[in-house]
Amino acid sequence: MILFYAYGSGLGHINRIQSYIQDKNIPFSSCIILTNTKHKNFISPAIKTIYQQDSFFKDSLLFRDTLHQLIETYLIKELVVDVFPSGFYGELQYFDDVPLKKTLLARILKATYFEKQGPPRYDELLVLEKGIDLKHYNYKKVTYAQVPTDLRHSKKEIRIKAPFFYIIHSEPAEEVHQLYKMAKMHQKNGEHIYIQTFCALDDLTNEEGVTVLQNTPPLLSLLEEADKLFTACGFNLFYATEQYRAKQYFMPFKRRYDDQFQRKLLNT
Repeated sequence: MILFYAYGSGLGHINRIQSYIQDKNIPFSSCIILTNTKHKNFISPAIKTIYQQDSFFKDSLLFRDTLHQLIETYLIKELVVDVFPSGFYGELQYFDDVPLKKTLLARILKATYFEKQGPPRYDELLVLEKGIDLKHYNYKKVTYAQVPTDLRHSKKEIRIKAPFFYIIHSEPAEEVHQLYKMAKMHQKNGEHIYIQTFCALDDLTNEEGVTVLQNTPPLLSLLEEADKLFTACGFNLFYATEQYRAKQYFMPFKRRYDDQFQRKLLNT
């Protein structure tokens, strides 16, 4: 069995892990995901999912004991980490003694993260994008790879109000509103605005000229036919929408450690 540790509030970690599993042709029945995500319904039911609240991950001793129990119970042979090298709260800082292969899916992080946390040693560092400073990492082997980031979309058909703009951002609501303001600045012909999100937008739901689509994957028809596409610069959506760059407008947002501004700078 392979244990995947995916920590994060959005859909990025879950989608990236499942893309990794499919790319490696790993049977879903051989996978366990340990996560805090509230979007559990987007994980294949064939994958065993162990959900814990944030307080669990903040308790490094409880996390470590549970990790050892999972390894023994499910005969885990590899741990694949899709969070920061030492964990979000330092929960992985002391797991060098865990007797199995450890793989880290590495993304661009701010240097300030490494000032606080000394990363454990990984058997394999899977570098997923350019701009990663390897001197901050502790690893035996480095592999440059690209986990497929095909956008998980819906082919559901809706009656489209053209011309239109399309905003895709899961959460939080404050950032969705900023993207909405950006889209409004680009309006010249009264374009309708579709907003794809997972958060409540009560003030925009009844706004004239706006359609809010909640709790569903992006619609393929809207992606392909939108006059302009507005998104943030989170890892998954950034690379999954690459084919729409000609009409895409970015707004990087500040994150504690993920560096969306650097990602935009290096790729646009």
